[in-house]
Amino acid sequence: MHEMNENHILLLSKINKPGKIQAPVPRPRLIDRLNEGLGGRATLISAPAGYGKTTLLGEWANQLHRPVAWLSLDDKDNDLIRFWHYVTAAIEGAVGRLSDAFHASFAMLSPGQYEPMVIALLNELNDLAQPHALILDDWHVIQDPDILTSVAFMLEYLPQTIHLTFAARHDNDFIKARWISRGWVSQIHDVQMRFDRPETVAFFRLAAHRELNHDQIEHVLLQTEGWVTGIKLIALSWRHDEGLRALKLPSFERSGVEDYLFQEVFDALDEPIQQFLLDVSVLQRLHGSLCQAVAGEDGAERLDEVVRLNLFLLPLDDARQWYQFHRLFGDFLRKEEERRRPGNAAILLRMAAEWCESRELLEEAVDYYLAGACYKEAIRLLEQMRSVLIRREFSTMKSWLSAIPEDLLLLHPYLYFSYTHSLLWSQDVDLAETYLRRAELHDEEIGGNWEPAERNRYLGYLYYVRNFKATQYEMDMVKGLKYIQLSLQYSPEGTDLIFASPLMPLLPSVFRSYNGKRGLHLPRGLADGFFLSMIDFMGRMGLQDSVVVCYGELLYERNELEQAEIYLKRGLQGQSQAHYQPEKVYVPASLFLSRIHQARRDTEQAEGWINDAIRRAVEGGANEALVLLDTERAAMRLRQGDLSQALEWQERYGLSVDDPVSVHQLFPYTFLVRLLSETGRLDEAWRLSERLLSIAVRGHRPMDALDLETLQAIILQLAGKPQEALLKLETALKLAKPDDYIRVFTDKGQRLSDLLAEYIEQRQKGNLRDDNAPPLEYVRRVWSSFDRPAKGAAASSKGLETLLTPRELTIFRCMEEGMDNPTIVEALGIGMGTLKAHINRIYGKLQVKNRVEAIKRGKEIEG
Repeated sequence: MHEMNENHILLLSKINKPGKIQAPVPRPRLIDRLNEGLGGRATLISAPAGYGKTTLLGEWANQLHRPVAWLSLDDKDNDLIRFWHYVTAAIEGAVGRLSDAFHASFAMLSPGQYEPMVIALLNELNDLAQPHALILDDWHVIQDPDILTSVAFMLEYLPQTIHLTFAARHDNDFIKARWISRGWVSQIHDVQMRFDRPETVAFFRLAAHRELNHDQIEHVLLQTEGWVTGIKLIALSWRHDEGLRALKLPSFERSGVEDYLFQEVFDALDEPIQQFLLDVSVLQRLHGSLCQAVAGEDGAERLDEVVRLNLFLLPLDDARQWYQFHRLFGDFLRKEEERRRPGNAAILLRMAAEWCESRELLEEAVDYYLAGACYKEAIRLLEQMRSVLIRREFSTMKSWLSAIPEDLLLLHPYLYFSYTHSLLWSQDVDLAETYLRRAELHDEEIGGNWEPAERNRYLGYLYYVRNFKATQYEMDMVKGLKYIQLSLQYSPEGTDLIFASPLMPLLPSVFRSYNGKRGLHLPRGLADGFFLSMIDFMGRMGLQDSVVVCYGELLYERNELEQAEIYLKRGLQGQSQAHYQPEKVYVPASLFLSRIHQARRDTEQAEGWINDAIRRAVEGGANEALVLLDTERAAMRLRQGDLSQALEWQERYGLSVDDPVSVHQLFPYTFLVRLLSETGRLDEAWRLSERLLSIAVRGHRPMDALDLETLQAIILQLAGKPQEALLKLETALKLAKPDDYIRVFTDKGQRLSDLLAEYIEQRQKGNLRDDNAPPLEYVRRVWSSFDRPAKGAAASSKGLETLLTPRELTIFRCMEEGMDNPTIVEALGIGMGTLKAHINRIYGKLQVKNRVEAIKRGKEIEG
């Protein structure tokens, strides 16, 4: 059904050039000006509404001898990622799919961090063999500073083969004087956009099928000042007259002229058409079936008639199934509807909402119900969305719930706290705190009058949102754990808030994307409690998959591979995001499952997880996932000693040391540090690692910071600075110990294994002294976890000496000789309890369960 493809149609309508209009008025003087502007970098057409900017650009684009990318903007495009998403879609519609390197940069786009993506886009455009044009229509709606500065940055470095054209009602101070002085930008203002005498004559002949004499043309131009829409409105107002009216326009502001002229056109229409237009004026978009629901059984036929009359109706799709009113005409109709039938719009909006609801377009139905102040019905639909992930972003949730009076929200606590939750996702932290405090005060004032179940549910909501604020903004995991435990205490069945997807880049790790303060992570016991509580809590709503994967990653970092595998597969098999951004679950889950099999030396299965994720990404159009998966595959080959794929990866994505980098790009650029180290480019590796480390610390990414510090230890070791390397390694170990992280070290391979062995030896000799140094027991456990123990004569002779204390090594030798426990007790003169304690520590360090496995593992270590 056409109705169900609405979002797809709207996306295409934004990036499709306007269709050719019937009998267009030739405007050769303006076409020539636009063609002349192609010699510069950009053209700005600036004129008020109704001057024909879009029509002119559409006609120009259709006759240009170069591919054209077109984007029609609206208020919702004031979001950096959404804006560039549409720009990219428009460009790819003209030039074909952009490279993997560009999509890698785009995947990491975030507010304040636009340069890497824009640079990647400029590199793509620079490689185009033929000239292209990019047209941004309705540019005046863009107010977001990040978008304005990112487009300005693009314009500063735009290749000669690309021309930007902006159409706006005003220039919003975007065009800089220096650009004009340098000849980069040409401008067309309303004075040039006005119809002149020949164009007015042509319009009446071609569009209105009238021949006007000189005096009549002068009269029209005098009254409209060449305003294109005004001339069209005059022509339409004369449509049913045999003779020409001596029209005299009142002298008021342009908005008044619009209303006056629209009224002239409207009054000339047949009453059934008038009624139809008023009925459907409330609709954001028009479709035959929807018009029937709102305007009566003949609604579809009326829509066809309005299309034939060319009454300011714009098609949204090539099949001409969906339309919208020209903004000026739509505004006039809504004001006319309210003037003639005060309050009737609410009835019409309800009809539109009921039509959308009957087709399960619930979110669109909520839009209409709220626009008509039908709060009860909107709340009824929102009730159906409890504990689900809606298609739209949290900004939509915020907009919806802000429309409902606060007193009414408080009567429905799940809505009140859903709104507060959406404020936090939208970075409106101060307002969210105001709402939380108001909720606490509300509970103090009247909570005692509630039924226990009602108050418990209320407090469950409150503490869940408090948990979210504590963990995401205050970075206080201890407080977050307290709040989630309180939420479960008061609401054991979990929360039923409405959830939406935050607009965030896809990342290779759920766990690493969590904010946290270095050195202030939850201790191991509390961390397990926190994640198990969160899994339990979110699982009661069926939204636990990301948290399950997150905990699986934490278990992996501790080297608890069997348990990690269980949780990662559990998250991968879940359905909470099956229909919306599933890549945010299957990419990190597949990546870490691959690493588990790499740790087991099962290369075939490790590659299988990556290949399966790549297949899903390609089938699902998740292009931003490909760079992450390609990076992991290249890293896996590099761990196996194969440098070729890593070099191909660098050439494919074009990453370099001097690229601007955001916190969301740490994964591929950290791999670049490793690649530079392996190829002997140590100065570049160190310079990039220092910059990335600073970004990780500032961005509260402690695991990424740890990753980088272990790489820095290797770089220092390769650079012939052993003492500095050991001190850098010690810093990393101190930060990793409270959480028992192991894989961040073992995944670095043999070089770090050798450095750890040297660190242990220097500690045993007393050459490294630090009161806050990590316990040697922990360091030995890390060292024993490496897949391949040190080889070579030096390593062989001291392998077990590094891992075990002198007493433990003596006991191990006794075990090797086949001595049983009583014999060892007698030989060494120690108690049986002491012996068993030593043996258990030996088993732990060797990661074995019995004596036979211990002796076998000892032989492996000693080569």
